[in-house]
Amino acid sequence: MIENTYGIGKRLDFVAGVISRYRPARVLDMGCGTGANLTALLAERFQATRFVGVDSDEASIAFARRENLHGNARYILESEAGSLGTFDLVIASEVIEHVEDPDAFLDFLKSRLTADGKIVLTLPNGYGPFEIASLVETIMQLTGIYGALRAIKRFVRGAAAGTSAADTLAVSPHINFFSYRLIRTLIAGCGLNILEYQPRTFLCGFGFDQIMQSGRVVSWNADVAGSLPPQLVSAWMFLLEMGGERRQPIYRRGAYARLRRYLNEKRWKPR
Repeated sequence: MIENTYGIGKRLDFVAGVISRYRPARVLDMGCGTGANLTALLAERFQATRFVGVDSDEASIAFARRENLHGNARYILESEAGSLGTFDLVIASEVIEHVEDPDAFLDFLKSRLTADGKIVLTLPNGYGPFEIASLVETIMQLTGIYGALRAIKRFVRGAAAGTSAADTLAVSPHINFFSYRLIRTLIAGCGLNILEYQPRTFLCGFGFDQIMQSGRVVSWNADVAGSLPPQLVSAWMFLLEMGGERRQPIYRRGAYARLRRYLNEKRWKPR
């Protein structure tokens, strides 16, 4: 896979490494989207493993069923999923920032695990370079500045190195914005332990994507994240296992998160 500013190659390698080490028989990709950049590639690589991709977006699941033809993978709409059973590995990649109740979401992921099952959780740093760039982009659009810049951005990104198929066809703005401390607190509060952490990428999003078009710069961008504090990178990847006792729900959106949610929903409101 060709890397891009969002670290999709690094994400694939992270999850593939987990599967290589633990050899799960069944894998659930919760919020799989189109499956193009993760589920389908994993199914192709690990043909002895059964993959189930679940998503709430009909267009994304239709794409996955049409384009990702692997005998060891199936794609299901969330509304039609019914009883999924348990899995040796559950993947939730770039999902928790979209859900109304992150506590309940992590509880659900736990409920799908076998006794020794693991969870791969990836998400953006709610205060990192990507989200800062996203905030600037949102303000520019809501204030009417965006206009012609949007067309230029699409043109440049379409020609950029590392451009790949979309993770999802859904329009689903971020409604949660986690600090590194908060996501770790949430993980522990839901009775999970962190086995492994890796940063995903340093700079990405509006502005950065247009600047970093060289493959060498894109690779540097993914590599340099490993030498930076978690608070400075754009995205995180965690490997989790069952841990201590479940505590009371602890996630509450602060003023900044409530403002960001309001702006994002206003920006992406259907017209």
